[in-house]
Amino acid sequence: MKQPGHQLFSAPLLNPETRCVSALPFCQTLLNVACAKGADKNKVLRGTGIFDTDLTQERAFSPLQIAALVLNADKYAGVRDFAFQAGQALVTSQYSGVLKAMGYSKNLMQALLVLRRFTSHISPLVSFGVYPRPQGIVITLRDSAGKHKAFDVASLMVCSAFIALTKQWCGQRLPLSFHFPFSRPRHIAEFEMHLGRRLHFDSPCFYITVDNASLGKPFLHNDSYLLKASVSHYKKQLISGVQLPDFIRNAVMRNPHLCATDLASALDISPATLKRRLKACHCTFSALVDDVRREQAIFLLQICRLSNEESALRLAISDLTNFRRAVKRWTGLTPGELRSR
Repeated sequence: MKQPGHQLFSAPLLNPETRCVSALPFCQTLLNVACAKGADKNKVLRGTGIFDTDLTQERAFSPLQIAALVLNADKYAGVRDFAFQAGQALVTSQYSGVLKAMGYSKNLMQALLVLRRFTSHISPLVSFGVYPRPQGIVITLRDSAGKHKAFDVASLMVCSAFIALTKQWCGQRLPLSFHFPFSRPRHIAEFEMHLGRRLHFDSPCFYITVDNASLGKPFLHNDSYLLKASVSHYKKQLISGVQLPDFIRNAVMRNPHLCATDLASALDISPATLKRRLKACHCTFSALVDDVRREQAIFLLQICRLSNEESALRLAISDLTNFRRAVKRWTGLTPGELRSR
């Protein structure tokens, strides 16, 4: 039986240091918004390995270059809501390519299937897990790079862009609910202005809930022929794939008992090489396994309100005592505390 959040497709591994991501609109937007706020262009590009010529041609970028650009742009823009503004700008000023193609979908559910195919292009630093439930779906936001400082900014960009996109696709703002893994900020008005009032803080993980009515809301420019043609075109034109941390998360979802040695063997590398590559991503195999288990525990206990017995069965844990200890270690809360939140 598939675990909650099972990936819909598999893709080749992307090297974080290799220019393998077609993210020109993403990078252009970051630079344009930062400079519009008074940032010096040279400072924003400094240390990223990205040059003017890269931003005027259809060149690929490495995930690490993109992450460095995100941090510089946020730093030198000097405004608290930079991430929100950049996310909106990504939609309003760069509404072309795959983003436009997604708008030909029948509804949001179909658009999300397209997104899963082109995640590395549209959202190079943030990946997604999708968990179905009777009322709709839960979308978790994950750090594609493993553990990078740029994730905080990039994830808020994604949230802002998601709101702007759904408004453009449906002609109205959908009632999305955002759950943040940090405390309520003092500048809450900026969150409410860009994301609405369905905001929840101090969550054990970062996720968005979408109800069935929103998932089925018809898109204004639904065109099945243009959607099929566009997806076919971009599948040939754009490099797709996943970074190692996400590759491991996906593998653990398929096989909850997977160990680092078996994974290294499947990748045809030594365990030491796997450990070294994960160190470059600032994470470990065990930490990524905990990420997956934390997501699944939150979904089963906090969102679906399942019993300990049902949740343990879904997580392939036979002993309830071990299950309670594991949930406490993954989330900082007991199963009962998760259900009562």
